[in-house]
Amino acid sequence: MTPRTAPLTATPRPKIADVAAAAGVSVPTVSKVLNGRTHVSEATRAKVQQALDELDYSKRNAAAAQPGMLQLVVNNFDSPWVLATMEGVEAAADRLGYAVAYVRAEHVTADRWRKLREPSVNRLDGVMLLAPRSGSRLVTLARSLKIPAVAIDPEGAEGLDIPSVSPASFSGALAAVGHLLSQGHRRIGIITGRKHSPGHGRARYAAYAAALHEAGLPVLPELVRDGDFSIESGMRLGADLLDLAERPTAIFTGSDLQALGVMNAAAQRSLQVPGDLSIVGFDDIAQAALTSPPLTTVRQPLAQLATMAVGMLIEQQDGQGAVPAALEVATELVVRGTTAPPAS
Repeated sequence: MTPRTAPLTATPRPKIADVAAAAGVSVPTVSKVLNGRTHVSEATRAKVQQALDELDYSKRNAAAAQPGMLQLVVNNFDSPWVLATMEGVEAAADRLGYAVAYVRAEHVTADRWRKLREPSVNRLDGVMLLAPRSGSRLVTLARSLKIPAVAIDPEGAEGLDIPSVSPASFSGALAAVGHLLSQGHRRIGIITGRKHSPGHGRARYAAYAAALHEAGLPVLPELVRDGDFSIESGMRLGADLLDLAERPTAIFTGSDLQALGVMNAAAQRSLQVPGDLSIVGFDDIAQAALTSPPLTTVRQPLAQLATMAVGMLIEQQDGQGAVPAALEVATELVVRGTTAPPAS
């Protein structure tokens, strides 16, 4: 009788997580090496390649490696500012070989993020949080799951505990109010968003107050309104200011949408812009150049913010170099047709 040969036990095919463990790097870094992407140091690339060789990680496995994915978490999809930021993030990520997924903040859970980080999925390289606040549950969640994270335009970077990139709200607002003062306006109203946006709303109000103080003018409470950056609040609060016994000759708003609302309120009262009222917004959304007259505003460099955020996120992989805690990008005053010297 021919003796039976014991069946051979197949050696498990190494997984990408095994390679990552052997090289002492993260799963997303192995994925980047396999897919030939940049932003991996030569030393790290060599360690990964050595682990690939030692584990005999086959080309078949490499071909199955998923491309990297970044996730942008937003609070809503109905804001022109949000849509412009999404476009900038996607363009920056695409240049580096990443796909981008979008999700509303309310739909993010620990289980969903955890599943996207599983070795068998190997998809989520990092997350970008749009306008998070200090103490955000998403920041806490990303840190607890050790997911690389960056905040874009947060409501104040202090205490945020993740890297961030923001527009220079104070200097932008200072330029806007300074422009109105240089044209001879002395009764300048403001519609800001201090309660809605404790970071940027307060910074823009502080710049307004500082510019008036520098010009030797008081901050008059009757000319200050606090909105939520929407067209509706611009219309409502603009109407309040324009119905004053002595109305302002100019209004600075904390967002372009509020500025559009003020323009509507002025039109309802048969006031000419800029003949009877000068208006300055903040953001430079696409619609700003299309109003009649075109809106003078402060331009946020959204494409630059997005590019920097993507770069900061990738730099966090494996702790390659120090990632700045917070970066601020300069804004720019764009003078168009809604500002002029006050009527005599």
